[in-house]
Amino acid sequence: QGGASTGYKKFVSENGSQDDTYSESGVALFRVQGSGPDNMQAIQVDAVAPSLNSSYCYILHDGDTVFTWIGNLSSSMDQELAERQLDVIKPNLQSRMLKEGSEYDQFWKILGIKSEYSSQKIARDPESDAHLFCCTFLKG
Repeated sequence: QGGASTGYKKFVSENGSQDDTYSESGVALFRVQGSGPDNMQAIQVDAVAPSLNSSYCYILHDGDTVFTWIGNLSSSMDQELAERQLDVIKPNLQSRMLKEGSEYDQFWKILGIKSEYSSQKIARDPESDAHLFCCTFLKG
């Protein structure tokens, strides 16, 4: 259960560690990947511009503000998966879709500053994508 478990909370408290647990009301950036609607996941990455990669789609949220970022090298399947994951992460909010290169200033402000990120094509291994499972988020 990670950040939602009592053991994790105790570990963080005892070690003076920073609790980076996902928060629905905070800032979060998710890279979306998978091979189809029954085989997808959203991976939380650092909410900074260098975490972006043109080969993927991302979901960025800051409280009630949600953006879906579409990398120039992503596929139509990647875009569909991002929309499906959005229904899991923020089902009651409308996302603003941004194609790479046409971002709003607000998008970059949430990520701190506009800076460089990878625009290199990532070769994906269909075999590794075959083992992905849809993620769920604990509420509470």
